Amino acid sequence: MKRSFISVCIVMLFLFGCQTLPPAGQNEEQAFNFVVMGDSRPANVFRPEQPYIYHKVVEKAVSLNPVLILNTGDLVLGYDALSQEKASEEFNDFEKATASIREKNIPLYITMGNHAGYTDFARKDFARRYKHKETGALYYSVDVKNCHFIILCSELENESSQITGKQLEWLKDDLKKAGGKHIFVLLHRPLYPKIKHLKDSLNQYPEKRDALACLLKQYNVEMVFVGHVHVYNFSVVAGLGQIIAGGSGAPLAGTLEDGAFNHFFNVIVNGESIDYRLLPLQNEVALATQLMKEKRFQGALSLAQKAAEILPDHPMPNIIATAGCNLTGRTAEYNEGMTRLLSILGSRQEVFFRLGEYCLEVNQLDLSEFYLSSALAIDKNSFKAWYHTAQLKMKQKHYLSALEMYKKALPLTDNDHFKQEIREEINKIEPLIQDKELK
Repeated sequence: MKRSFISVCIVMLFLFGCQTLPPAGQNEEQAFNFVVMGDSRPANVFRPEQPYIYHKVVEKAVSLNPVLILNTGDLVLGYDALSQEKASEEFNDFEKATASIREKNIPLYITMGNHAGYTDFARKDFARRYKHKETGALYYSVDVKNCHFIILCSELENESSQITGKQLEWLKDDLKKAGGKHIFVLLHRPLYPKIKHLKDSLNQYPEKRDALACLLKQYNVEMVFVGHVHVYNFSVVAGLGQIIAGGSGAPLAGTLEDGAFNHFFNVIVNGESIDYRLLPLQNEVALATQLMKEKRFQGALSLAQKAAEILPDHPMPNIIATAGCNLTGRTAEYNEGMTRLLSILGSRQEVFFRLGEYCLEVNQLDLSEFYLSSALAIDKNSFKAWYHTAQLKMKQKHYLSALEMYKKALPLTDNDHFKQEIREEINKIEPLIQDKELK
């Protein structure tokens, strides 16, 4: 069987975008293509929508008319899903971002990621939506022409980071039935992680990982597609190929040289020939944010406005553009931006908060203070506004004020993660204040 990779210049495509390559052998009966993408979750609980770049990934993928799309998992943040309502909101936003896939009737097969397993609410909602409709299992297989696709689950309760028990026995039986087809395997956690997650992937249980790898090699699996690490990486270990395709929108890991760029895969099957095509995408929001940090406001504004044209209803391009107009003195455009954000986010308090949170990220501290203060003026009980104001005061080295803000934020959240973090911050600040008083 012929296995080949189409060479691409990653840096050039990352900087300037990519053009779709025409599928090889399009006129042959067996020729078809499928897409692999994954790890699109939001960066944090304060930006709950699917990332801007994921919408671009979906748009580009749908334009290829694939017979199916494989998703390597981590659709939602998960650990903030402390109620069934919140879990449904997170998955509903993912469904909204993937609406064009369903409109084209393209089958979408998703493996469960670890973020969907952080709470029982998230786990149940994922299973309700994406388990196999006939068997009710989170692992299953599908056939398309001369290919066999196996979707495994590395997140089963009490079996995370491993393929074992009933799932392993099912896999053995399923591989036997594949009948000489091209076999592709999808799961979330890598067998061989790179850059990050070096201790919580399948190598956490090396004997079980090696047994799984031997089984997959025994049946000549063409490729294993995984996510979990937010990079692109291709490796072959003892004859088993693995592609990490975790660049659909979650915060990237490592450097560009490590594979930290937004991307997805288009795989073209033409009889016995298989071409794996890596398609990087330009992320205008990420590039604009970097320029904002470098105080290159005009360039950031241009990129943000371009992103807003591509995706008019996404908050992030409009937040960056509005902040950029403020910083460059474009009063009329700034006012238009504020009106636009109000229509997207629904309340003035949320508009002020999101602008303050973003300006804090890009170190525009005076502007961040203005927006966060405006948010607090509307809602004195806003946990997220007090929390970010405390972070702002830390950056300004106003430690006493930061301590006061954290103490105001602490009783306003039920999230154990934030409670622990705030207590740790308070414990760090108190000695700083004492040292300053002694001096």
